[in-house]
Amino acid sequence: MFDEFKYGYYQTLRVEARSRIVNALNRRIKSPEDRERWRGITLASINADAYEYARTEWAKYYGDETHRGLPHSWERLFFQFTAKPAHFNLAVWQTIGENKILQGLALGKPSGGKNHLTINWVERSYAPTYFRGGVLLPVLACAQEYAKLLGCQRVLVKDPVDAAVFAKYGYEPYSGSPKGGSYLFKELQHG
Repeated sequence: MFDEFKYGYYQTLRVEARSRIVNALNRRIKSPEDRERWRGITLASINADAYEYARTEWAKYYGDETHRGLPHSWERLFFQFTAKPAHFNLAVWQTIGENKILQGLALGKPSGGKNHLTINWVERSYAPTYFRGGVLLPVLACAQEYAKLLGCQRVLVKDPVDAAVFAKYGYEPYSGSPKGGSYLFKELQHG
């Protein structure tokens, strides 16, 4: 049964986490080059526009040299995750000229006891207009901030494609894998 109050509560936390990250990024982005690179970025909830864009536009750039796509559609994954009101979801959009371009998507969920938040799925665009600032930065920052608001101790990344990419953000191999699979983790500093 859908609990509107719980969903609304967690949606408020997701929006607050995104807002905090936008404010933090705006304080850190100083150089004209960085301002130009980050111009037009919007952090939002995944919706029908996002998963439809991923299905129709991202697929045009899948291939052996880039990425073959996920084993499930973003629409299917999104509806599976929304069954849990506390799920994590993020769509990273960028307006370039007159075009609104989906740069990245991420989905995850907290553990039952909210000890950790797991990012189960993350994907970026491989189109020529991909975000050169690195879509992983806002994804991980938002996940970490949301996890803090939930009271989690750590963020996990399930089955990362390239662990080295996550290492530069402070993620390390996790030996306490909850349900098998390969995980990376980062302990959170509450304060």
